[in-house]
Amino acid sequence: MIVIFLGLLSLRVLLTFQGLSLTLFELKWLLLGQRSAEGFLMYEEIFDYTGPLSVFFYRIIDNIFGKSQQAHHIISTIWLFLNAILFNSLLRRNKNFSENNDLPALFFVLLAASIPDFMALSPQMMSMTFILLGFYNVLERIDNEDTDDLFLYAGIYVGIATLFYPPVGVFFFVFLISFFLFSTPKLRRIVLYFNGFLIPLGLTFCFFYWHGNGFHAWHALVERGLFGQQVKYLSEIENFYFFGIPIVIGLVAMASTFFSGHFSSFQNKSAQAMLFMMLGATIVIWVDVETSPAQMLYLVPSISFFLVHYLLKLRKRWAKRWVPLMILGVLILAPYLSYIQLDMDTIRVKEPTDRFSKRRTMLLGDNLSVLNYHELSSPFLDAQLSKERIELLDEEASAQALLRIIEEAPPAVIIDDWSVIPNLFSRLPELSKKYRKQRAGYYVRISN
Repeated sequence: MIVIFLGLLSLRVLLTFQGLSLTLFELKWLLLGQRSAEGFLMYEEIFDYTGPLSVFFYRIIDNIFGKSQQAHHIISTIWLFLNAILFNSLLRRNKNFSENNDLPALFFVLLAASIPDFMALSPQMMSMTFILLGFYNVLERIDNEDTDDLFLYAGIYVGIATLFYPPVGVFFFVFLISFFLFSTPKLRRIVLYFNGFLIPLGLTFCFFYWHGNGFHAWHALVERGLFGQQVKYLSEIENFYFFGIPIVIGLVAMASTFFSGHFSSFQNKSAQAMLFMMLGATIVIWVDVETSPAQMLYLVPSISFFLVHYLLKLRKRWAKRWVPLMILGVLILAPYLSYIQLDMDTIRVKEPTDRFSKRRTMLLGDNLSVLNYHELSSPFLDAQLSKERIELLDEEASAQALLRIIEEAPPAVIIDDWSVIPNLFSRLPELSKKYRKQRAGYYVRISN
């Protein structure tokens, strides 16, 4: 495991020296940390659909390190390695392979490193920890552990994962099918599983409801985050293409594993559960309104599992010697190739053409790159939610609430790419008196 960690560290260092451009996804997470660290409440005072627990961690990081990409990278390195250890230990403990080994952790790290933005501390990476913990309970049930708390804990873990990244709620149904496909369904256990899932979600909703933010949280996380307007910095085909080599290797290993005929009953059931995990990961990618390479992380456990089975069943001497080396070589080269592909204008932060001194900025537009060198000083982040809130300014209560949020941390500069400032100023005359138009779509605060 020490060698695996040093390998992960080496990959990170090499890619850092290669020069990593900040992606728009990472920039948004940094901005969420910065804005929430200033005391603003998600969904009511920050218009975005990122999971509340993810924002909570971004807030803590910003409080300690500030708006630091390097801090995110260091923490994500540790988090990824802990996920690999967790995945390795749950498979070893349940004796999923014919011999004990640490190959699951090795392939987990290498496959995760093949994802173009694997260095980012993404909501997907943080939620993966709790998906793995939930899956551990599924394996325990398959191994004939007959205790009710397995169902309760599995539900709690999936609920917590959903608070990091709402689309992974799909795994609630994946685990439900896995539980009862391999055991006799009992109403008591179904109720326990549902209750476990609802406990963290219910407590979180109570928190937002207590702060008068229940409606905004529901609208942002469910209506917007699951069924809203698509945010596509890259297409689904491009997304899968980035992770194409590991997917092909995984499908070959999976087919070989199922046709090998060397499984025990438990291993066969575990393989079927892993297949459900792979199908669930595909549905998560399809459900999410935002297309990002980090979604591929949910395919990593299943591919790692089948890849280890494939290598352990090799019998010919030349195959046992050369096939693992070839696979390792391809996976070690994959991160370098991924980051070449990631260097796309569609998802990387661009250098601003008008780079003024660092200021607090209100951005009314889609070009988040502007905020890389400046501080977010407005609630506007997600385009759909922001435009919806601007349209509600005809209501006096909504207009006064928005004015209060803006004046708590007034921006020095307003960049209006959506051409909505005239309407905003007409609804908020107190705000219009404090800014003057310098040029089209660009307003500066009038100094006292």
